[in-house]
Amino acid sequence: MKNYFDSINRIFNSYNSGKKISFCQYSKFTMLILEIFYEYNFIENYFLLIINKKKFIIIFVKSIYYLKYFSKPSRKISLKNKKINNLLLNMSLGIINTNLGLLTFKEAKRIGISGYIILIIL
Repeated sequence: MKNYFDSINRIFNSYNSGKKISFCQYSKFTMLILEIFYEYNFIENYFLLIINKKKFIIIFVKSIYYLKYFSKPSRKISLKNKKINNLLLNMSLGIINTNLGLLTFKEAKRIGISGYIILIIL
């Protein structure tokens, strides 16, 4: 399992178990996803922690009710710009991996770019 899948699962499971703090390993991709989560108020804050030259992330979770993965490391599901409709735009948050980096569905539709669906959060 990729590191960012494990990190997002830890965040989701910690919120569902009633804990507001999550602890996961560092990766650049995870940090990009956390920036989007922070921008859309799914997490309160996150901090980078370095212990014995190993990097970890401490995350304070606000609210994540439902999480659905679409692309997995073994099976990537692409989404073309023309297929992004109003149903996908009105969802809470959808993250797509493009050649410009991680974008939400609304940003990808506005720019007119397609990519791989990572996840959808409600």
